[in-house]
Amino acid sequence: MSFFHRLLCQIVFASVIFLMNAQLWAEPARVSYDKSSDKISIHANDASYKETVARIATLTGVEILMDPKAEHNVTIDVSALPLETALKQLSRRTSFVLIHDSPEIDGEPSSSELTRPVLIRMRILPKGEFNASTAYPVLAPIGEAFIREKDRYSASAQSVEIFNHAQRRWEARLKAMPVEKREKLVEAAQEKREKVAQNRIEREQRKKVHAEKRTAHKERREARFEELRLSNPERYALRMKQREERQQRVEHE
Repeated sequence: MSFFHRLLCQIVFASVIFLMNAQLWAEPARVSYDKSSDKISIHANDASYKETVARIATLTGVEILMDPKAEHNVTIDVSALPLETALKQLSRRTSFVLIHDSPEIDGEPSSSELTRPVLIRMRILPKGEFNASTAYPVLAPIGEAFIREKDRYSASAQSVEIFNHAQRRWEARLKAMPVEKREKLVEAAQEKREKVAQNRIEREQRKKVHAEKRTAHKERREARFEELRLSNPERYALRMKQREERQQRVEHE
């Protein structure tokens, strides 16, 4: 093999390793969202676009459908921007559509939060494409329903007085669904919530049983030591010394 070919192979190999490392060490985007002001902060350095919008969907309640071919890495650093403004900046390398819901109101329009059109859905396609049939939800519907319905019916959520844009989006999306689909989704979320609650109860019961077993074992061991202290003080002293040495080794490791 000539020197030129060897050099070319080395360059290609180094490039592949560099790209693999870049993928492995790339950090996910940091996203924070204020549900009362509907403003969002996104800090990403060569992060997955799909993972970033999935995180945004989780926090904001926007249903985001994306064509897998629109995936790319994004770098963005914005703080406390209105959600729609941030989504537009984040998605400059794609073709996207923002879909709003217009609330049903009685009488004259009002400027209150409850009567303003709300962003409920976003479709994302590769740049220059417009066939939305290839776009799929970035969040599993049942999983999202579990999150939303949990917040919807929790006592803490009911007691919060601040306006919750994410929950309002979910309510609007539920209302827009066909009745049968809505009922199935909410029922599935309820079943999952009950299953999670049951699993939590079972975990607590297992923890309680294990704690009781550990306590009983400790009491039996201490009873044996006390019996040994009374029956054989010298052996008791040796055992206690060994016990102390083991404890010291553990603390120094």
